[in-house]
Formats: sequence, C-alpha cells, structure tokens
Amino acid sequence: MSTDPSTPDTSPDYPGRQEVLEFFARKASEVDRGDCDIRPGLRLLGELGLLDLGAPDNADDRLATMLLVVEDVAAGCLSSGFALWAQRMVIEYLSRSSDRPAAARELPALAAGTVIGATAMAPAMRHVAGLEPVPVIATRTAGGVRLDGPIRWASNLFDEALVVVPARFDDGSGVVVQLRTGDPGVTVHTAPELLALGSTASSSISLDGVEIPADAVLSEDLTGFVRSFRPTFLLVQSAFCSGLAGVSREQSRKRLTGLNAEFGPDLADVDGKHESVRRRLFEHARDPQRASDRELLQLRLDAARVAGDATRLEAAISGGAGYVAGSATSRRLREAAFLPVQAPTEGQLRWELSRSA
Repeated sequence: MSTDPSTPDTSPDYPGRQEVLEFFARKASEVDRGDCDIRPGLRLLGELGLLDLGAPDNADDRLATMLLVVEDVAAGCLSSGFALWAQRMVIEYLSRSSDRPAAARELPALAAGTVIGATAMAPAMRHVAGLEPVPVIATRTAGGVRLDGPIRWASNLFDEALVVVPARFDDGSGVVVQLRTGDPGVTVHTAPELLALGSTASSSISLDGVEIPADAVLSEDLTGFVRSFRPTFLLVQSAFCSGLAGVSREQSRKRLTGLNAEFGPDLADVDGKHESVRRRLFEHARDPQRASDRELLQLRLDAARVAGDATRLEAAISGGAGYVAGSATSRRLREAAFLPVQAPTEGQLRWELSRSA
C-alpha cells in the first residue's frame, strides 16, 4: 500500500488501483462532512470487480489482493474502508452458504455493489468467546425461524441493505440468517452523530417478530460458522487499520525537516511497527486458517495501535495546520479514535489474548 520507498511492498497489485487511490482520496472530505455517503465508492469497487476477491476464505489465492484494496481505500478514507470491510464480510458469509438459494440469489448484487451488505456478527464473536450470549432470540416456525431482540450496533444500514444476523434458540444452540432492513418487523433506529465515520449509516436495530424463511438461514452451527470466517474478519479489519497507518506515515515523513527532525526516532518506531503489521498481514493471507487465534488477535490489536500512533505523530508534526477541523490530518486522527471501540474492541482483544497465553 505504502508509496514510501523505505517500506518493502510484498503485496500484490490489481487492475484499476490508481483509480481507486484517486477516487477515495478525492471523496474523503465529502464523506467526512456527510455531503455524500459510502455507497458510490462501493459501486465503483463493484464495477472494478474488487468486492469479492478471495471469497470465501482465500479462494483463487486472492485474499492478499483484497487486503491491498482495503488498505488503499482506507488510506484515502477510513469510512469507506470500514464500509468495504462490512460489504466484503457479508459476501464472505453468503459465499460460505452459497448452497442456500437466498444466499446464491444475493451474491451477484453484493459483488456488484448494487446491494449493500451490513454485518451484525459482533455479538456472535462475543458469544463464541464466552463473553455474553447473543441478544437476538430465535424461535422455530413452520416456515423457518422468527427473530426478536436488539442488534445494538451495525453499519451500512441503508434502505434495503442486506444484514447478516446471529440469533440463539432457547436450548442454547445458534443460527445465522440474512434479512433486509426493510423487512416487516425490522426497525433501524436514527443514527447518532459520531466523532467520525458518520456517513456509514451506523446505528442499532430492533427485531420484532421478524419471519425468516428457511432458505435465508445461512447456518445452524453458530460456533462453527464464526470460527470459519473469523480469520478473514480479523485480517480485513487489520488491513483498514494498516491503510490508515500507512498514509499517516507518509504525511509525517514529508514534514520531517527543521525542528520536526526531532521526531525522527518516533517515526522510525512507527515505521517498524507498521512494517511488522504488513508483513504478518500478507503472510497470514496466504493461508488464513493456518494462523492461530492468538496470532490473528495480536495482529488486529497491533494494527489498531499503530494506526493510533501514526495519526498522533502526524498531528504533532503537522502543528497548527493539522488542528484545523477540516484538515485531512484532523480527520485521520478522529478516524483512528474509532479503532479501539470497533468490535472486537481493544478490551475484548486484550481479554482474549490474556486467556490464550
């Protein structure tokens, strides 16, 4: 991702890369202000055939290319990189269940970016980790399942977005389903004002007697389903953290003159951490299922931390110009503040790592 010559780039290239870099860098301020949302960017990526690379898992050895796309998008606009992660994960979920008719019908439009995907699977990851049960309750019906309960946070919740949701039965077993935001019984609540990423349609949902037909059930093995997609989930998240860190590194290096030369050791520290993240990111992309849980959790934590370090350093080096509310430096600093609370949160990552030692 980085154009910095000191950073060896072992990741693959892809057709249309320059167009992607220019588009998202150009649109970042508009997206940040709320003048437009993330959907045009997803449609562009769909037109270029870049939304479903490597799905599922590492199909056709294209996951590394997908991670590079995510880095590039996030370098220009983290809101768009985050939305791309959600879209790509919904494609991942449905690709793993492509034998289900409803999933097979939706995949082409998701890959084209004409249907927006929203992932609400964070509660499932907390459930499998043993932190808390999935809050949505499922009841079996003659035609499938009925859902009741809250989805406390999800993004890409645009009109008629396709949402992948976990739920649990009274006996403790779980299920994963797909639904639309416009389905009867689905209420998407008004989005709150956020510090950043305000154009990602992020909010909560209430499900009240939502009927899910049998062919829209993606899996009845909640634990197995989560374990199958978790490597890709964490790698794609790590990629958007890495993209943000990389662009802040580049901006800091450009200003490392005069008094700012005092920041040289700080930048060298960020350089080393970011290069370590990128090396591990693309190594694990070759065979995601071989990476241990601990390796993936540590990578995700390190990626978020280096993004925070890099954006704070950029702000310090930029001085007053970076403190201007509408500056790219200020935007990146606000974007990085989101990463510790993105599920899995820093607290969850540290908790899981402490138990895998």
